[in-house]
Amino acid sequence: MDRTIKQNLKSVIMAGGSGTRFWPKSRRLFPKQFLKILSDKSMLQMTIERLLPLTPMDDIYIVGNKNHKALFNQQVPRCHDHHLILEPMGKNTAACIATIAFIIARENPENILFILPADHWITNPAKFRDTLGLAAITAFHDDAIVTLGIPPTFPSTGYGYIKVPADQMNPDNGSDPPVHRVEAFVEKPDLERARSYLASGNFFWNSGIFVAKASVILDEIERFLPDLYAPLKNLRTIDLEDLAGFLETTYPSLPSISIDYGVMEKTDRAMMIEADFGWSDVGSWDALYDLSPKDQEDNVTEGLVLLENCRGCMISSHGRLIAGVGLENIVVIDSADATLILPRGRSQEVRQIVARLEEKGMEDLL
Repeated sequence: MDRTIKQNLKSVIMAGGSGTRFWPKSRRLFPKQFLKILSDKSMLQMTIERLLPLTPMDDIYIVGNKNHKALFNQQVPRCHDHHLILEPMGKNTAACIATIAFIIARENPENILFILPADHWITNPAKFRDTLGLAAITAFHDDAIVTLGIPPTFPSTGYGYIKVPADQMNPDNGSDPPVHRVEAFVEKPDLERARSYLASGNFFWNSGIFVAKASVILDEIERFLPDLYAPLKNLRTIDLEDLAGFLETTYPSLPSISIDYGVMEKTDRAMMIEADFGWSDVGSWDALYDLSPKDQEDNVTEGLVLLENCRGCMISSHGRLIAGVGLENIVVIDSADATLILPRGRSQEVRQIVARLEEKGMEDLL
């Protein structure tokens, strides 16, 4: 990688999510990114760890919720104060990315940002870093917003998709992994459409990872989201000691929209790199089951669990014994104050339970 590019790399970790599909273990005050899933480190800590060979801690920025300040201080004590940006409320990814892009552009608008969620699982970190390196080179030379597309392995209805032109699906693409122009971003499909995407060969899962110069991101936000850009542009000049107060005043009126809807579906600067480094957003209990080691009966257990003639189950105990007999493909997740039970394959619906709790005003369970 060119030295000019390497010295301009900055990592941005989006860590403000609520992780509702991981209820009842993920809660508003202790969401998924702070949980230890598949490791003795939290998802956030693992994300930082795999970035460190590319960007040292001094070049890593974290955007999160102000209510989690104590958790950030506990889990990431080495994070520089001005590199931990605490939003007063969640306003989706476009506001998060615009805020941090303005702040990093103060140093150098040509800084290249690795923008990624805090709660993904990656099995090949070295290949992940190599792919980010290629994305940085592409972003630098083409002034592109580069996203990473995951080759789909099954017809998922839980992921958005990225479509690239069919005529670009050529083994001799000119780079390894291949780089494509993006034709379209596609919403989460129904099962029939997901099957057609899988069969076509030119649709990829949307990883939610983006690489671009700060200036390019801001240009496209100004172009497509002027109502978001205008209130935040004073971030170019304010005293960063006053940042918290500025965000408290500015955030309530910002539109809440994702970078995908607001920019990526409209921009002509989008490019995609095929990213095959063992990726999962671990976005549900089903996804965690798929990633977890299993016993001879394909069960996944955690804590004090006793099973007889059970197959394909995922059972997690908070401390008391959970015993099961004759169960198949069942998920049971126990916590101190709530227990979730559902068939495997329906864990995307957990968010509906969270919505019901909100409707009923049961804040203590959220």
